[in-house]
Amino acid sequence: MYYKVVVVPSPKARPHELSDEAAAFPTKLPQREPRASPERAMTASASAPATVVEPAFFLSPLRHTKTVYLIRHGEGYHNVAGEIDHDLYRSELYADAHLTRKGWEQCAALKSHIDAATTHDGKDSLVDRLELVVVSPLMRALETAVGCLGGDTVVETESVGSLLATATDPAEEIRPGNPAIAARRTRLRDPLPFVACELCREHIGLNPCDRRGAISGYAVRFPGVDFSGIPETDELWGTMNESNAAMCERAARFMRWLMLRPEREIAVVTHSAFMSAMLREFGADERLGCTPAVTEETRRWPNNCELRPMMLVDPGGGGGHDPMFFLGGDTAAERGAKT
Repeated sequence: MYYKVVVVPSPKARPHELSDEAAAFPTKLPQREPRASPERAMTASASAPATVVEPAFFLSPLRHTKTVYLIRHGEGYHNVAGEIDHDLYRSELYADAHLTRKGWEQCAALKSHIDAATTHDGKDSLVDRLELVVVSPLMRALETAVGCLGGDTVVETESVGSLLATATDPAEEIRPGNPAIAARRTRLRDPLPFVACELCREHIGLNPCDRRGAISGYAVRFPGVDFSGIPETDELWGTMNESNAAMCERAARFMRWLMLRPEREIAVVTHSAFMSAMLREFGADERLGCTPAVTEETRRWPNNCELRPMMLVDPGGGGGHDPMFFLGGDTAAERGAKT
């Protein structure tokens, strides 16, 4: 069963450092009275004043939320080298690094987990709920996205319709080689759409592994991914050594971008530094009365190919239309007369 936590804007954000778009996010949570302990909440008198016991829950209109499945990419060649010698992250040998064979196997393990996940009664496949896959435009994230959320591996000459990813030949210490991958077809979506988004890429700094390639090359390798919103060349890498504050500002813009999309259930394939910064800055914590059972999921560094389902909440009211919302008050005839 998926465990959802709330992602909320952090009071540590500094409005003067945010873009106009990101500055629209609230930067301070309302001040609250200290929360009562669970034991006190259980024993409080029903006649006690409402301010005595504050429940450790809150309700948000559904239309101002999204379910976001955060996934860190699988093991890349740069990860293996960096574990041996951290300075190797600066090596051009690992520019826009591919997944290792173990990385692909991690994707396969996650794919099996996702395919087997169902509702509590076993009647509904959770993967059918996915409406969109958003992926960072770096090779290891793209390979992870197609490896864990794509369709079956195929021979490219087979008549399988559109391909999500083409086959690659092995290249020693660069990539292990992998067969083509078909588009993902769920019960509700044929195919499941994949969109690349530059806002969820890794930390923009000095490591060549975080410099992406040309979009025209990616489009050939991943024909089932929409790259239409990304410039052909990497216009960001080499222009800055992104600070944590700047990366958090980018994370805020990314969450705003997600909230403005029509989809409600979205998988995001991203990177450890970006994912960790976003969760540390905006993840639910003690300010909401969260216990370590919750904060452990927002503060722990993610493993390769780890999936963390999160509930993204926009307290600023930036959500869209909820087809299930019904104002009530009128009869069917009265509603018809008004239209």
